Amino acid sequence: MIGGHGAAATLAGRGAPRVVLICLHADPAMPAGVGEGGGTHSYLRELMRFLGRSEIDHILLTRWADPELPQVQRTSSHGWLHRLRIGPPGPLDKRLLAGLHATTVAAVTEVFDEFGPPDLLHSVYWNSGQAAMDVAAERGLAFVHTVISNGWRREASGQDDQPPERIAIERRVFHAAHRIFSICSQERNDLVHAYGVPAERIVVVGRPVGSAFENPARDMLGRPRSHLPDICVP
Repeated sequence: MIGGHGAAATLAGRGAPRVVLICLHADPAMPAGVGEGGGTHSYLRELMRFLGRSEIDHILLTRWADPELPQVQRTSSHGWLHRLRIGPPGPLDKRLLAGLHATTVAAVTEVFDEFGPPDLLHSVYWNSGQAAMDVAAERGLAFVHTVISNGWRREASGQDDQPPERIAIERRVFHAAHRIFSICSQERNDLVHAYGVPAERIVVVGRPVGSAFENPARDMLGRPRSHLPDICVP
């Protein structure tokens, strides 16, 4: 079941979720292959499917990147998507999110003030990790973090398209997180040798190719396909 209009009122009556996922730049309602939609979107859908089937109440907080989508949307009997107003609703280069950190923290804190704090925060990607780290420290919460690439590796590979503060922020996030999820042993080694993270705090989870990539991202008329129903649990 998917909720659109009136979903916010239903969400307000549910109380605190057990898990809050934070991924600012990846809305799982967006189809893989459209814009920046890709592996991160599929990863979030998989997490939400698992939490829904496990009957764990959860909310995913993401930036409101498509004004045609509702601000609050139900994804399963135990899951919700809550799109935060971080700048005007609409597309935004994720590299600009670092400059909106204070706005992000305020938006996440507002959600907690309304529904109560969760048992666990799970952030995905470094700018979301910075928000989770600061909110977790303020509220006395534990948080875990999924890396989704790291700035040191990008810099070592000759990439120069990331904010200069990224690596320093990542180092703080990686050391503050209770556990870190990475996709492969090479990335785990990056975190150990370049960031000084104890190997025992890193869990290598892998990342198989999601089923969303087995079909075209657009239909025959060129319109983006939505894969949001894949999240939902009957």
